[in-house]
Amino acid sequence: MDRSDRALVGRINDTFAYATQFLHYGMEIRPLVTWADSRAGQFVAEWQVTQDHIGAAGCIDEGLLGTVTDNATAMLIGSALSERGKSVSTSISVQAVAPVLPGAVVEIVCSLSSQQSKQPHATATFRDKADTQKIYAIGTHTKFFKAGLSETQPRL
Repeated sequence: MDRSDRALVGRINDTFAYATQFLHYGMEIRPLVTWADSRAGQFVAEWQVTQDHIGAAGCIDEGLLGTVTDNATAMLIGSALSERGKSVSTSISVQAVAPVLPGAVVEIVCSLSSQQSKQPHATATFRDKADTQKIYAIGTHTKFFKAGLSETQPRL
């Protein structure tokens, strides 16, 4: 991760800020994007885990993972492919694979593949910032672009 695309970092962080005016579940968990590369279709964001984010098994709660995966990867897909218009989610999947402690700073590495497809796919890897080999969870998200979709969510 040598270079960072400052314009993409700004677009993704702006998109997070814009999305908070809608009734998006989980938008209070807003990872801060710290690095991005538009050519690679990737960004890295940081988020600090609290006790409230941890489920009974000691892992990041799977419902929370689904929400953060949805919101973070949607920001990448929407920012990288904004010229394609609106999209809907067709698949979101998460796997919590290791326990985490409160206070851990988690890096969320989001990567976009299938950029030319009608159904772009993104992966979110939740890893420890201090030990990037330690993976806490993996999330995947597939979207579908279709003409004629519009924003219909009520504003706060």
